Amino acid sequence: MSDMGDMKDMKDMKEIPVVDVNIGEKEYEAVLKVLKSRYLIEGKNAREFEQKFAAFTGTEFVSSVMNGTCALHLALSALDIGPGDEVITTPFTFIASSNSIMFNGGIPIFVDVDPHTFNIDPQKIEAAITDKTKAIMPVHILGNPCDMKLIQEIATKHDLKIIEDCAQAHDARIGGTHVGNFGDIGAFSFYGTKNLVGGEGGAVVTNSEELHEKIQSLKNHGRNPKGGYNHFQVGYNYRTTDMSAAIMNVQMDRATEILARRHRNGELYRKLFAEQEFLQLQSILPEHQISDYILAPVINDSKILPSEIITYLKSNHISSRTIYSILSYEQPAYQNIDQYLMARVVDYPDYCNVHCPNAEYIARHHFELPMVSSLTDDQIQYVFDTVMAYFQGS
Repeated sequence: MSDMGDMKDMKDMKEIPVVDVNIGEKEYEAVLKVLKSRYLIEGKNAREFEQKFAAFTGTEFVSSVMNGTCALHLALSALDIGPGDEVITTPFTFIASSNSIMFNGGIPIFVDVDPHTFNIDPQKIEAAITDKTKAIMPVHILGNPCDMKLIQEIATKHDLKIIEDCAQAHDARIGGTHVGNFGDIGAFSFYGTKNLVGGEGGAVVTNSEELHEKIQSLKNHGRNPKGGYNHFQVGYNYRTTDMSAAIMNVQMDRATEILARRHRNGELYRKLFAEQEFLQLQSILPEHQISDYILAPVINDSKILPSEIITYLKSNHISSRTIYSILSYEQPAYQNIDQYLMARVVDYPDYCNVHCPNAEYIARHHFELPMVSSLTDDQIQYVFDTVMAYFQGS
């Protein structure tokens, strides 16, 4: 472990970031090539990306889309989730997960998380199932795969669909199989903070040709594959641009390099934090591989506020923040759900009465540490030493 003298030397360096996009000359050149071609709409680069991402995830079909939220909405639409249909999901996630359910008039039903994995607790899902339940949306939060074996068993038992929210889960795997293969449809994001980026950008994956064809039509105003001005269903404009696709295309070529560094960072952090008693890191289930997207320890002592450690870290040139400190059902939009347009025709629950104790504790007591691919081993050691100096001195 570094001594405080080493830490002082580190303070002379620039702030260690929680967000640092891994792009370079190849991405610049790819975008410039698209601009010079003057063909900016979804095209050649998108098709190449889809092929590469299908090979990477091991899925049969991939549709490139504008972003991860579009991917979720398309998944729900393709599975005919509509007004009054209930979809069980987690409250500890970015609000796009539950918002996408509501776009078509679906009803998010929030189930508490496992206090160790931070993912939706499969043991609590069945109690939330009603005759209106149509699907389960597990979110592989911070890139940690959910217990998909149990969730699949529940879905099969109750004839429910599964939409995997894989927005944060590039290279998250279970028994070697990439997430997105365990449900009917998987939705990925390539937002500018993700392990693999496109600025904006997303992908919908499935192993069903029927669902893929429906998604392809829905994302393109309900057209058939021939295009033109015949529209066979009410659809959306969720196509991506070939500029974003060009970036994603290059990122797939560099995926092994980028993700290997993420995994190395995660392994080093987990090794360093293994013996301390102040913080709880996400538990990773056997045969599960986390994507190492975000490291967000939870403080065991409820009297210590995340804002205190965040301030301390920033004073030592380490960027930090909370992420989902306000759960989805606690957001003003949900607390005032009667103001939502679809509430005119859908009887939403009173989200003011929803409580998920485990999720609420995690939301109130976590903070983020740098996990970006540009980190050096010395920086990770410094981050750990600084965190330990705070807790041992508090």
